[in-house]
Amino acid sequence: MKQRFDVPADLRPSLDVLIVENDPASAYLTKEAFREAGKTEGIQSVPDGDEALALLRREGKYANDPYPDLIFLDLHLPKKSGLEVLAELKSNPRLTSVPVVIISGSDNPDEIRRAYELHASCYIRKPNDLEGFLRFIQISYDFWGSVVTFPPKPKFAEAR
Repeated sequence: MKQRFDVPADLRPSLDVLIVENDPASAYLTKEAFREAGKTEGIQSVPDGDEALALLRREGKYANDPYPDLIFLDLHLPKKSGLEVLAELKSNPRLTSVPVVIISGSDNPDEIRRAYELHASCYIRKPNDLEGFLRFIQISYDFWGSVVTFPPKPKFAEAR
């Protein structure tokens, strides 16, 4: 697939991506789509909201994991919903600058409005077909990996 932004992979900054997705097949497809787009390292996924918050707080088994630059967050998660995760993330002053891309199959206007009220960076409906999904991830990676300037990552102890 042709990249929209002509930035060679070796000139892109390192980008750590966290995928919060409860469906293993969707999580796998998202990782593979990033790999297809040229992002071969720095991709991590967790299956629910509790795990996402544990990683972001550097708790337990996540104490030494890379801190994400960007989060792809599904809304319909077990334990804590995506909106609950977003609310907690954006209420922590040390984590508010982490961009969160909501990817959801829902076009519920109340969910979309609530996501933006909670300061989601953007809300994108998951494309229904594989080609559309691969294109969405390619464009996302081109944009977030080539165009965006990220704030410095918080130190491990600061993110708690």
